[in-house]
Amino acid sequence: MRMRIVAIILCGLFIFPLLISAQSDGSRQAERTGSTVFSEVDAYIEREMKRQRLPGLALGIVQGDRILYLKGYGRADSSGRPVTPETPFGLGSIGKSMTAMAVLQLAERGEIDLDAPIQRYLPAKYNGAEFITVRQLLNQTSGFTQISTFSNTLSSINEQDQDALEKNAMAYAEKFLKQANNTEHPYRYSNANYVLLGYLVQQVSGQSYGDYVKAHIFSPLSMHDSFMTLDEAAAHGLATPYRRIFGYNVAYDGPYIYIPGDAPAGYLYTSAKDMSHYLIAQMNGGQFEDASVLSAEGIQLMQTEPVPGTYAMGWMTGHIDGLTVLGQPGGSIGFQAQTYLIPDQQLGVIVFANVLDAIDAAFPNTHIITTTHIASGVINILNEQPIGESGLSISQKYLLVNGFIIMLSAWLLYTTARTVKRCFEPRGSYNSLHSKISIKVISKIVLHFAGLLLVLTLSMTQIVPVWQIATIYQPDVIVWLKMMTVLLALKGSMETIRLVHGWRSRS
Repeated sequence: MRMRIVAIILCGLFIFPLLISAQSDGSRQAERTGSTVFSEVDAYIEREMKRQRLPGLALGIVQGDRILYLKGYGRADSSGRPVTPETPFGLGSIGKSMTAMAVLQLAERGEIDLDAPIQRYLPAKYNGAEFITVRQLLNQTSGFTQISTFSNTLSSINEQDQDALEKNAMAYAEKFLKQANNTEHPYRYSNANYVLLGYLVQQVSGQSYGDYVKAHIFSPLSMHDSFMTLDEAAAHGLATPYRRIFGYNVAYDGPYIYIPGDAPAGYLYTSAKDMSHYLIAQMNGGQFEDASVLSAEGIQLMQTEPVPGTYAMGWMTGHIDGLTVLGQPGGSIGFQAQTYLIPDQQLGVIVFANVLDAIDAAFPNTHIITTTHIASGVINILNEQPIGESGLSISQKYLLVNGFIIMLSAWLLYTTARTVKRCFEPRGSYNSLHSKISIKVISKIVLHFAGLLLVLTLSMTQIVPVWQIATIYQPDVIVWLKMMTVLLALKGSMETIRLVHGWRSRS
């Protein structure tokens, strides 16, 4: 018996270290595996930043109730200041889900009825407000359209005071709610829905929209690098926004970085670290650490589309290589972002970048932007799936755009120069002209001036607000178009002079 006990002890002395070693090797292997995955993510992002000429980028990856990975890449401004996980970026339309969360918080406290007409919460009488509910605004089924919001966005830039949100919301109410329309509307994306929701938060809570969000979302979620105004964000290291000018990144310091009247629809500022806290709450029934910002039922409601393929409350469903995801892109002048949640894996990803123009968007799916592709690639790497095609790089896109611009400009310069030369030829050389001034000849000359008249009309009015939006987001192409219309008008003037000289030489 004693010999057996001694044998067991001796075996234990040999086997126990082996078990410890095996466990240690397993832990180190898991650590190495995680390290390898994030090394792949780093290499992928650095490669895409070069391909897409992104000045700076911030990444956050969360799973369950913990942050897996946070990192900043590139530069935040022209001084070379590095991007960190705490660097604030423009959030864009991802901020709509925060507005939705604020509304649902008030609903859970019994202060807002989601199925009540919004007229209940507006200070003035609007016939159309009797037939639109709070829930319809949240799900973007009010019948409002996005293109109709552009003129408000452009005009509200001049409103920088504390009443900017109220003025913009009331302008939308005047535009969309004057006439009663007791019909169901399909899903139509429109910033107007969320501007009005932000105003409802002010009306019901008795606080400004900004103060409410800071107190009830930012503070409990420990979002210390999140801000409601441009000035606050700039004072705490906001990344510099860039636009692309013929393919080159140029810092933007114009008025459209921040539009306070549109704040609830997409003019908030936050960091990858803070958004990681927010995504954790989204995946854990509204819970982050010891704080709860919404019930589990409220979170579920936020993330559920009334009809598949429409709009939940700040979220839209999609698929990445067979995985069902909840996502939302965000874009404002000089900033772009993409966030994804994968409910089945309790996985969340946020990607920020500090450059944006129209050419970053995929056509015709303009909601797909550069950060959308990058976030999708990160998810594929985490799931050991092929990254897939990333589409054309910015260099390739601008090679096509600039090549077209150069060829068309060269042709127009050549034909204009030839017309000018002919205009100064001796009068006898006009004999080749038709003896009669035909409608075809007149029409051709008129068309030379039509482009200039059209551009002047679009630039000096808001008949087509999309033109002004294009001027903000793709100024290089718009400036080129203006120059070409002036050149065409010059050519038309020379053609007119030739026609007059030719007519005189025959009379």
